[in-house]
Amino acid sequence: MLDTTRGIAVLGILLLNITGFGLPSAYDDPTVWGGDSPADITVWRVMALLFEGTMRGLFTILFGAGALLFLHRHTSRSSGLLPADLYFRRTIWLIVFGLFNGYVLLWSGDVLFFYGVAGLFLFVFRNLSARRLLVLATAFMVLQTLVSVTEWRDFAQAEQDARIAAARQAAGQPLTAFDQEAMETFAELESEFHPAREDLEATVANVRGDYASAFDANKGHTWFMQTDFFFRHGIGESLGMMLLGMALLQWGVLSGNVAPRVYLAMIGIGYAIGLSINLAEIQHIEGSGFTPAALVSTFPTYDLGRIPMTLGHLGVIGLLCRTRWLSTLSRLFAASGQMALTNYLAQSLLCLLIFTGAGLALYGQLPRHQLYYIVAAIWVLQLTWSPLWLRQFRYGPAEWLWRSLTYGRWQTLRREAPAAVAVSSTP
Repeated sequence: MLDTTRGIAVLGILLLNITGFGLPSAYDDPTVWGGDSPADITVWRVMALLFEGTMRGLFTILFGAGALLFLHRHTSRSSGLLPADLYFRRTIWLIVFGLFNGYVLLWSGDVLFFYGVAGLFLFVFRNLSARRLLVLATAFMVLQTLVSVTEWRDFAQAEQDARIAAARQAAGQPLTAFDQEAMETFAELESEFHPAREDLEATVANVRGDYASAFDANKGHTWFMQTDFFFRHGIGESLGMMLLGMALLQWGVLSGNVAPRVYLAMIGIGYAIGLSINLAEIQHIEGSGFTPAALVSTFPTYDLGRIPMTLGHLGVIGLLCRTRWLSTLSRLFAASGQMALTNYLAQSLLCLLIFTGAGLALYGQLPRHQLYYIVAAIWVLQLTWSPLWLRQFRYGPAEWLWRSLTYGRWQTLRREAPAAVAVSSTP
């Protein structure tokens, strides 16, 4: 079940990432770029309702579970500092993979860096009970929501100050320095959601130019995501979901060792809460005409919809893995999950070659709904090549490199051929 869940998560995360790979500043708002045809709006609705943040949530839950499995496996084999040495080496190398993904493969939405940095803190929680892990996970998630509430209130205050200043200006009253600053600050905030058309066109031209110009267009956003955004949102979300993953592993939820009614409860409760909140957010955003104020007003409820939906998806996967007639599909996802790091980085490489000037230069050229033809093609490729690769090799290429760097020696990659059996015949 762990491998199957990881496979679904790594394939599913491309459903959301593809808009970042293919369109400028249109992740949350389809009207910015990429078309607002019925097909484009429908795609946005489906992603926002069913998948926004959930595949990343599954991925993060599994990282926490994987970290706990790694530590327990090595502490059971040896004492002393070796388990800690291996764990921190493994986690630091993941940070390097994240930097490579962000600055070489040009994916500013990389999560490996987040996981590597947040994962450094997991070591101190390795021996806690599932109940305590759940309490801590909840605390981090609440803290993350409080940060979002603060951002929403700050935006609302900035909007109010700018509206008052604009009213004074319309009435012919002289503007104070505070009024002028309030109007400029709010205009800058709005431009983060709706950049000027000429700025968007310049970004598209740079990404489509060549690798060097695409790097220049990407590096600032990558730096922002791995610094400012990470400390405001990434660290709290990552630690909360990782600790939840550690608790779910101890309870047997992630390994399929609980009764089917547990997964049914996760589906029923998770989807009832998550779908209700997500649907309300979608209606509010669309009803406002995708205004920045409406988008920001959904910040406080974001995790309230995302986390239950993630648990609902996990319940579906739990039942999938227990259903015999779906075992072939489960094994197919599991192969992709065994090569999750390779497949995740391969998605960045393929999209680099498809969208930037280093390849086909399709950035900003396709309507939103057509991006999902590319998603389907990449899924077919990865679902096909993962089991074929694992027939001959023990690990995916990136997994093999990660293990070799962790243990400080080259790991055996190729599977051993079955030993020949000598057959004697009698006359």
